[in-house]
Amino acid sequence: MAGAIILAHDIGTSGTKTSIVRADGVIEDSVASAHETRSPQPGWAEQEASDWWEGVCHNTRALMERNPRARDDVAGIGVSGQMLGCLPLDAEGNPLRRSMIHSDCRATAQTQQVAERVGAERFYGITGNILDPRSPLCKIVWLKENEPSIYARTARFVQSKDYVVGRMVGAFETTDLSDASHASWIDITERAYARDMLRELGIAPGKFPELHAGTDVVGSLTGSAAQALGLPSGIPVVAGGGDGACATAGAGAVNTGDVYCCIGTTAWIASTVSEPLIDPQQRVFCISALDGERIAVHGTIQAAGRSVDWVMDLLGEEGFERFDEMLAGAPPGSDGLLFLPYLEGERSPIFDPDARGVFFGITPAHGREHFLRATVEGVSFALRSVLEVLRESTQIPALRLIGGGGQSETWQQILADVWDARVQILSTQSADATSVGAALAAGVGVGLFASMSEAAETVAVEQERVADPERAGTYRTLFGIYADLYPRLETAFARLQECL
Repeated sequence: MAGAIILAHDIGTSGTKTSIVRADGVIEDSVASAHETRSPQPGWAEQEASDWWEGVCHNTRALMERNPRARDDVAGIGVSGQMLGCLPLDAEGNPLRRSMIHSDCRATAQTQQVAERVGAERFYGITGNILDPRSPLCKIVWLKENEPSIYARTARFVQSKDYVVGRMVGAFETTDLSDASHASWIDITERAYARDMLRELGIAPGKFPELHAGTDVVGSLTGSAAQALGLPSGIPVVAGGGDGACATAGAGAVNTGDVYCCIGTTAWIASTVSEPLIDPQQRVFCISALDGERIAVHGTIQAAGRSVDWVMDLLGEEGFERFDEMLAGAPPGSDGLLFLPYLEGERSPIFDPDARGVFFGITPAHGREHFLRATVEGVSFALRSVLEVLRESTQIPALRLIGGGGQSETWQQILADVWDARVQILSTQSADATSVGAALAAGVGVGLFASMSEAAETVAVEQERVADPERAGTYRTLFGIYADLYPRLETAFARLQECL
């Protein structure tokens, strides 16, 4: 397959990106197109599945027009997609309604029902996930109660990338273990549908597609799909994975013991393990890896880049040209100013939707630079709180870094100092990790690589930030104060929400 390329599609929240990826993991060209999220009621977030497919078609045709020689070199197609969705399809694969996407939290009452029928602790033990209104399982319960005719007509519940794969191969019969695990549809230990739990909730197990590893070839490009995409028919299509699992692969963190951090609007730290980590305190959650064998244990921070964007806007900074300069304008620890980045509640490790952002220790001596640095340090402390959970079961001397927030050299160093660990900068561009992960999975599926471990060797560590002992000591002390703040404010957060 000399000169072979992979076509990788990434179905994101705000749009779809399609990339030409070489066998060495380098992205040669990409095209992106936007799609709309609709919110017909507060707490609802929906997208049209047809918009995903139209974006894939538009992007692919545009790429082939710009790169006509690539058309005959496509060895396989990989797809990554936003997770935690709920799209019901009829027997012909037609969407029966808009997809409820990951941020849709309408199923609050149904979450309580699941807690009563299954038990939140038992639910976590089975699925490896925290019971939450955004869970696709709870969304299905909502659909069954509120749109029973749609539920009755549903032949398959799928995720975003499953719909796109189905349009390509002409059948909507597959999903992968990463999406199914984060959707709380499967028993994370058995790697099989949690049929007993589904029946307890009145959900028919037959409404779910066949489970695959993300590297499995599940079909080939049909004639009609090929015509829509501007490609030859017969190209192998791989099952693909959820964006979190693909990001793990794109970070090269596919082997047991690998750990990485992704900093975007949200942020997470994930550790690849051989078996699920079921935390008695339910502070982290599990997602199956693309190979269908390993597990990534995740801890997610709700408002990471979101907090930084917010404070930059508040400070009147229209761009990030002065970001590193401003960070350097305040000392480590921001002269005693601390920030809790709970602008939109918090996920790991506290899982408290009532928590809110806090600046603590403000004095007249604090200026613009202090508030920016304290915000960045606060996000870094929040990520350390996840890291400390993972450190309870394993040593973590180094973390790979991806995501837009990871591009700042000053923030990279702050992370190394706050975490007291080596921070590894990768050859993969931060914004491309998800697409690269989808491409690597497809490369395994079509035989370009023997395994995900071999595929991940294309992702090289190019640079390391090493913790400064003095700054690490300062941050160790401040993290202790940071960690004390939430327990002292937890009741006040709840009382505040009752007043609103």
